[in-house]
Amino acid sequence: MNTNCFVAYTTVDSKTKATNLARQLVESGGIACASIVGPIESVYFWQGQLEQTPEWMLMMKCSEKQVEKLKAVIVELHEYDLPELIVLPIVDGHLPYLNWIASTQGSAS
Repeated sequence: MNTNCFVAYTTVDSKTKATNLARQLVESGGIACASIVGPIESVYFWQGQLEQTPEWMLMMKCSEKQVEKLKAVIVELHEYDLPELIVLPIVDGHLPYLNWIASTQGSAS
């Protein structure tokens, strides 16, 4: 099944920032919706130091035609020097939900 739908992930350092980013992305038509998960713990090396920080993850759903816009908005609005953004194809799912994702894209400008 070729759904032409994607799920994308990014993280931010507060629930308020996650909510604001999600709202901006939905209002701009960059994504159909976002689920906010957190707090989560992220462990990583940054500038030679081992870091462990609380973060909130946005799980965003979008159609293929919106992926580039999503990437541009994340790079523009994200406060991290190197924002995490991972985009994965949705290979299958509940067809009415996938159709809804596709139908909401571009509904706000």
